[in-house]
Amino acid sequence: MTTTRTRSASAPSNKTTGSARTKKPAAVSSAAKGNIKAQQRQASLAKILESALRIFVRKGYSAATVDDIAQACELTKGAVYFYFSSKSAVLHALFDQIEQVIVQGVIDSIDRAGPRQTDKLIAYLHSGAGLGNVQPQLILLYILMLLEFNGTGDELESRVKALYQRIAKRVESVIEAGQKTGEFRTDLAIREMSSIVMALFNGTFMEWYCRPRLLDGPELVKVARVTALNGLLLKPAQTRKAS
Repeated sequence: MTTTRTRSASAPSNKTTGSARTKKPAAVSSAAKGNIKAQQRQASLAKILESALRIFVRKGYSAATVDDIAQACELTKGAVYFYFSSKSAVLHALFDQIEQVIVQGVIDSIDRAGPRQTDKLIAYLHSGAGLGNVQPQLILLYILMLLEFNGTGDELESRVKALYQRIAKRVESVIEAGQKTGEFRTDLAIREMSSIVMALFNGTFMEWYCRPRLLDGPELVKVARVTALNGLLLKPAQTRKAS
């Protein structure tokens, strides 16, 4: 009898083993599910905006349709409308990117440079090369939308021109400060000087974008810099005259 009780006490419990085998994995928390949905949403938004960027650059805003965007990003038209109420809402989202990446990026480059105003002007011209390597189509969209909406009088024209004016005012302030420090010539109007500098910035990028195989990017920027500075900097004779 003693032996039988010993065997019974030392025998493994079938109930315990069965419970271990049927143990269910922990349920996914509501927070984890929320994170997954948020990631999926961001991925869909990015896909739509990347596709819209290509479409708007290739076809222009007016000729592009929501169907074009949906087809390019391999989503349904309804899925695009789920995230954006209209085609203009998609463009406004791209304008947000332009403001953050291009406009603020250019202004930050100018602000970090110095101490001379000449250094700030060079930083402005060089910023286009850096952005062109990272976001060439975004810069191109910015320039193309300035042209497409010029004179339309609608909210999209107001938005893109407001972005342009932020850079224009910063460049004007550099040239004005450079005149006061004696770095830049004073016989030309500040606004017109800054307009030519900005035209050089935009035109340099357009040339590089249109003829990348024929033009050397760094050399193109160097020529733009030399051209701008030769036109703006006071020459020795001008310095004597100004004094």
